[in-house]
Amino acid sequence: MDRFSRLRLTGLVLAALAIAACAEEPAPSPGAASTPAETTAGTTADAAQQPRPAATPDDSETVAQAIEEEETAGEPAGESADEPIRLAQNETSGADGNARFKEGKHYRVLPVAQPTSVPPDKIEVVEVFWYGCPHCYSIEPYVEQWRADKPANVEFVRIPAALNRNWQLHARVFYTAEALGVLDEVHADLFREMHAKGNRLMTEDSLIEFFGRYGVSEQQFTETLNSFAVQTKLRQADSLVRRYRITGVPAIVVNGKYVTGADLAGGEKQLFEVVDFLVAKESS
Repeated sequence: MDRFSRLRLTGLVLAALAIAACAEEPAPSPGAASTPAETTAGTTADAAQQPRPAATPDDSETVAQAIEEEETAGEPAGESADEPIRLAQNETSGADGNARFKEGKHYRVLPVAQPTSVPPDKIEVVEVFWYGCPHCYSIEPYVEQWRADKPANVEFVRIPAALNRNWQLHARVFYTAEALGVLDEVHADLFREMHAKGNRLMTEDSLIEFFGRYGVSEQQFTETLNSFAVQTKLRQADSLVRRYRITGVPAIVVNGKYVTGADLAGGEKQLFEVVDFLVAKESS
């Protein structure tokens, strides 16, 4: 075999090895799940971590230029990568484009609107809370003040979050008080008992003692707490809170479409300004 033939054979072998290496690159795990934003970020990070063939000094400029051209392909000249997303959001905002409160900053829109429990001519405002949450306790005065002045077409609903076992107990307490007809009497006092007096009400005995102050017997309380009706309401509330995609409280949901909270709104006082804005948006 002459020198030229040996060189040609060596080149073919090296090319075949390079093709095999690309084919062995691991595919994404079929069970992995991520949001679109996470997927984009993860893909970029993964690509940066993939081993690249060593480039010679002469090739480095060409490789860098090729990578840049590939990553920016399809982008309109003079626009940043996130410009199409921003334009899409502005197009859907319509008359609210210049509004004080912005989607994605002061509130979020649920991808699928959830059913409400009010008549079609009413707007539902839901407070999702947990009795053990200090922030839920601190916004109660603002909630009550807003309720006193809310528009006539708004109906206010409370839903206790039940995201873990402790929260589930207090959610059952809420529905127990409702079933026994003492919710209006005990609601604010439950918050005060836990946060002002330091009685966390985490046991059935402590709850029996607390409800006894309002004329509820031990038998009435325990039977209602463990009743099928209360368990059913707990499951319904838990399902709805998860469909709202709520992971923390307090949160406000307007008409099954919009979710906000003090962290998004910029404070407890501003929270109900955002709520009023969303109510007006739904009323228009």
